[in-house]
Amino acid sequence: MGVARPQTRNEQIVDGIIHVLGIAFGAGATTALIILLWAADDPKRQVSLYIYAGCMMAMLICSATYNILAKDNPVGILRRLDHSAIFLMIAGTYTPLCLMVLGGWTGITLLSIVWTGAILGAAIKILNLTQFKRFTVPIYLALGWAAVFAIVPIYNQSSTVGFVFLMIGGGLYTVGTLFYIWKSLPFQNAIWHGFVLTAAVCHFVAIVIDVVAVAVISA
Repeated sequence: MGVARPQTRNEQIVDGIIHVLGIAFGAGATTALIILLWAADDPKRQVSLYIYAGCMMAMLICSATYNILAKDNPVGILRRLDHSAIFLMIAGTYTPLCLMVLGGWTGITLLSIVWTGAILGAAIKILNLTQFKRFTVPIYLALGWAAVFAIVPIYNQSSTVGFVFLMIGGGLYTVGTLFYIWKSLPFQNAIWHGFVLTAAVCHFVAIVIDVVAVAVISA
């Protein structure tokens, strides 16, 4: 969908603002999780949420670092870290949802599949295995929507609001990939990252409602 082109100054500024907002959101979300769960006597829930927060911050920081400082180097380590961190974000988001919402063997199986796929995908990007480059976007989407194979138990175990935010987040990520590959579109990079940030916020809301709030209320 078009050929990649250099960003204009205005495009760089808008994209930079989105990344700054992303890091601010991530820092605030991580702080909120730590505060809310500080006194919770639930190590499994705490660890799953800290894994999620760590993966989220890794994605936000890697994306900001590459897109602000090294966008002109499409094969450098910062780009590879940026694309690898997306896989970690997907798996990290699944972690508290699979362990604390879905649970049981279904949750463990789904989580194992997603983390295996994420590690393989991250390895493709880190090692710069160009022969597999065309598969990375389909792998992102496949991992992101792997939950459809357990959609009924996820729906049954989630709150209505949490489930809606979970689905909206997945939809935003999916629509966003269209802008990711639409390289010739003005402000394409900023639009793509705007979709990613909005989807991450939706998934954070779903996790707060169905994973964090449960622990806070029962404490």
